[in-house]
Amino acid sequence: MLYSAIKMAQRVVFFICGVVTVLVGRVYSGLQRLAPPEKIEWLHFPSALLILGAIAVCVSFLPTRWVGGVVTKPTELRLITPFKFLLSFAALGLLLVVVFSFVPPTTLARPPIPLVYSLCPACVLTATVDPSLTTAVFFIAPLNALVWGAIGGVIGTAFVVVRR
Repeated sequence: MLYSAIKMAQRVVFFICGVVTVLVGRVYSGLQRLAPPEKIEWLHFPSALLILGAIAVCVSFLPTRWVGGVVTKPTELRLITPFKFLLSFAALGLLLVVVFSFVPPTTLARPPIPLVYSLCPACVLTATVDPSLTTAVFFIAPLNALVWGAIGGVIGTAFVVVRR
């Protein structure tokens, strides 16, 4: 009973991370029409985020037997599981926004926009919301953690699939 509840919670987390990643990718697509490519180098952020989000959503719906190890029994000891990747990448994504929110902008000497958006994909939302410290910590940081969580979950799933 507890095992199935844990398995369902992990699948729900994969699903939420994937959906948030797709939605952030859609924001990039929408803003790409407003700013010309010469002004901001968008690279391939929208398509990469849409693909990663779609993969994370698909992983959340796959049968456990197909991707063995996406969810593990609590008694099993595994060093690499996709959910551990998801959690560690989500913590990294949250930490990046919080740390960069407290660092004064003069210290960083204005990093290039593609670097900022690759470290903080959810920072694109600062074009639509107030970029204050409170907004960054309580709104942007959790969304960035979900996007990084989807990235970590997809990477962890790929490790498990390749290892088998």
